[in-house]
Amino acid sequence: MVETVLLIDDDKATRYIHKTIIAKHNKFKNILTFPGGKIALQYLRSINVNFIQKPQLILLDLNMPSMNGWEFLEEYKLLDDNLIQHTKLIILTSSIDPSDIERSKNIRGVNGYINKPLTQQKLDTILETYFYFLTKKHNNLALKSLWNNN
Repeated sequence: MVETVLLIDDDKATRYIHKTIIAKHNKFKNILTFPGGKIALQYLRSINVNFIQKPQLILLDLNMPSMNGWEFLEEYKLLDDNLIQHTKLIILTSSIDPSDIERSKNIRGVNGYINKPLTQQKLDTILETYFYFLTKKHNNLALKSLWNNN
């Protein structure tokens, strides 16, 4: 089971829908939602200080006011190596711009890029790619699909 998922998206309705989809999946336990990158970074920076459980998965929107996903990633890559190495960060966005996909491939800590909306099938692909020990199978093609416009 994926113990903790962070969902970072400024749109309240999208957060609600995506949280509901994740909650209905039987492989995810705790789902924490954040309306923006600044508050999510505060949470991540407090993990070691407050003994908060590290997230295993972060789903990040790119297009947000105040601090967009790219700005979040600039700060995220400066966090403790132990956090980044043990957390899978997937960009979950409405952007279909090929330059965004290419840009994300070159950022430390980004593990994939998928298009909204989140679906059970997309969650299964994430599980099969990064948490295959939970699914008892490993799909080598799944990794490639996380960088496509699915």
